[in-house]
Amino acid sequence: MKKILVIGTGGTIAAVKSPEGLRPAYKTDELISFFPEILEIAKVEGKMLFNLDSTNIQPHHWSEIAIEIQKQYDTYDGFVITHGTDTMQYTAAALSFMLQNLSKPIVLTGSVKAIGEKSDARQNFIDSVIVASSGISEVCIVFHGKIIKGCKARKITNEATKITNENLSVYSSINHHLLGEMIGELKDNHTRKIVLEKGYIAKSEDIKALKVLPGVDPADIFAVRIYPGMIPEIFDRLTDFKCVLIEAFGPGNIPFMENSLVEKIDMLTKKGIPVFITSQNPFGEVDMTLYEVGQKALKAGRYSLQ
Repeated sequence: MKKILVIGTGGTIAAVKSPEGLRPAYKTDELISFFPEILEIAKVEGKMLFNLDSTNIQPHHWSEIAIEIQKQYDTYDGFVITHGTDTMQYTAAALSFMLQNLSKPIVLTGSVKAIGEKSDARQNFIDSVIVASSGISEVCIVFHGKIIKGCKARKITNEATKITNENLSVYSSINHHLLGEMIGELKDNHTRKIVLEKGYIAKSEDIKALKVLPGVDPADIFAVRIYPGMIPEIFDRLTDFKCVLIEAFGPGNIPFMENSLVEKIDMLTKKGIPVFITSQNPFGEVDMTLYEVGQKALKAGRYSLQ
């Protein structure tokens, strides 16, 4: 049996009701004890790093997770990180870049409902242990039967939605195929299996030593979502940042007539501040050569981001 470490960070999956609303409370060992079925899948041990609502998780917490995985990497065959859903996508993306040369699965999961009769915690947790015991060799989110690449996940619905649609997932894989899906009855762990995307290569033939890059400082980056009527002078206040990320319209379009932002992009790049352009649209690549409104911004700046 594979040896799996569950790293607890809090979230709804570890939450209990309180007079002030749901709050994380269960320790990781307590959390594991709710799902005795996993003992048939792997040898599972727990380690709690912190117990936070994911809204309160900061970049230094990402570093703590990465460093803990580095410490335990040779001892375990895979890792499950229990996490709140609000910022799980950020943690997964950060770990995807912090943990280089992975040869083992790093799985993030949680739940939108606290542990109880109608909770999704059981399915997500059991599926995550199965994936953490597999040959997948990267950071991923496992949620509601989907296996999503860590740097491609996005939360698209939340717990307060009043829309009833079984096809409306919590997370979606943005501009990338799912890594795989879970099939089989949850009540029988032996039939619950992973179906990987066709052509997925789990491990490189040349496995290198794990490299961890724990340092991150988002305070140096400013992300701005443009909107019709945005005053260009806002960009005059961004000169103290080391990088500016603009969420543009369509495939990377920037207004250049009334309230033109093109001159401000030129101003920032001349000051040595990289300007990256991405799209506000969840799906679709950036192509700034497609329209005049993209090409003028591309000539003023130097970078685009798909």
